[in-house]
Amino acid sequence: MAVPRMLWGKYFQYERDGEAVLLDPVSLDSVFIDCGEVHDLAGVPRTATHEALAGLGFTSDGPVADRREALRNRLRLLGLDATPHRISGLRVVLTDRCNMACTYCFVDTNTGKPDMTKEELSEGLEFMFEQNAGQEEVSIQWFGGEPTIRFDLLQYGDRLADTLADRYDVARVRRTVVTNGARLTDEALAHFVAYEYGVGISIDGPPGINSAHRLLLGGQPADDRIRRNVTRFVEAEGLHVGCNLTPTGANIGRLAETVRWIIDDLGLKFIYVNTPIPTAGRWQVNGADLARELYEARLAALGRGGMLFSVLDRAFQALDTRRPMLFDHMQGDRSLNAALLPGNRVSLCDINFTEPSFLHTLDELRADPGRMAGVAKNVAPIPECGNCPALAICGGPSRNEHALVGGTSPDPEMCAFYTSTVEIAVWDNTGVQ
Repeated sequence: MAVPRMLWGKYFQYERDGEAVLLDPVSLDSVFIDCGEVHDLAGVPRTATHEALAGLGFTSDGPVADRREALRNRLRLLGLDATPHRISGLRVVLTDRCNMACTYCFVDTNTGKPDMTKEELSEGLEFMFEQNAGQEEVSIQWFGGEPTIRFDLLQYGDRLADTLADRYDVARVRRTVVTNGARLTDEALAHFVAYEYGVGISIDGPPGINSAHRLLLGGQPADDRIRRNVTRFVEAEGLHVGCNLTPTGANIGRLAETVRWIIDDLGLKFIYVNTPIPTAGRWQVNGADLARELYEARLAALGRGGMLFSVLDRAFQALDTRRPMLFDHMQGDRSLNAALLPGNRVSLCDINFTEPSFLHTLDELRADPGRMAGVAKNVAPIPECGNCPALAICGGPSRNEHALVGGTSPDPEMCAFYTSTVEIAVWDNTGVQ
């Protein structure tokens, strides 16, 4: 694995056997350079190679373009529109009640607020299926709090979803549940199997790591119980079971070890690593260290026949496909994942549920679907983004991140994370072969 160098402060030069590729990590354009041209670039006097690269937009004295404008030009060229036109997936927040008290949780739990009602659930699902009449697929993710606390509502919603799929000619309903795994009944397991669920279990590592931030309400660890339930999930036929792993101060420095434990000891082959939520207005981990650890964890997973997905993979995909990966909650068909909350409210940003500017009633969205444009990211909103090689991956802070950090400037650790992520993707020889 060769390490690239920055050229003229704008491009990565990836070299192998005397030849190289120049990569613009913002426009995601690249150009091949043969041995003689690599030698030319190493000299101080201007050469024909400089002239040729300048004509292509490379070199320090080529066409001048702010990185923000270069990215906007790229988006226009690709016809990428950040405005969603329908909601194809709902994260259904059944209750804020939870049997655990995880210190980093971004959801306010056990507040005493009412759970979702059957009527509210019915109206929300009807709205989504209306929006997707004739489509191939919609997705429902059951969420909380701990969603299995309202398993009765989950059952009701799944039966209703099948009825609505027939009514609105939707070919497939994809169902997932995000659970802490600490409670699982035989009835719930049979239901998940019958509907071919994807199950995401939140686990941050072996007991010593997991218990640092994840304890039951009474303060005791639940790791033995969770492990028994993971075994039941894994042994059940027809389920797709994975792990949601959140980087914390307890597992940073040990992510590869944690991944090996999840695969070898728990038998979970798919691991999704959350991008750290900036709780208390800031990141809680070192961004550059996290990027390096994710790469090591990815190799650990692949070496064991597993799969680890994180923002690192967004960088790989962007370089492979030459398409910027900017729109966190958008699907490839410009549809949106949103959150259905109690009270007939929809949060257009499915991560930061209660930011007021994201919240609308179902009636408001029906009357004016254009309100969905309010979640679109304002690409590269601050001047500093114009100097960032990670712009095609990050796009600058989103409106959700603005709300979480309490301002328009991103957390410095977030910037370090995305910049390091792009560098690692280039080291990995992705997209520049």
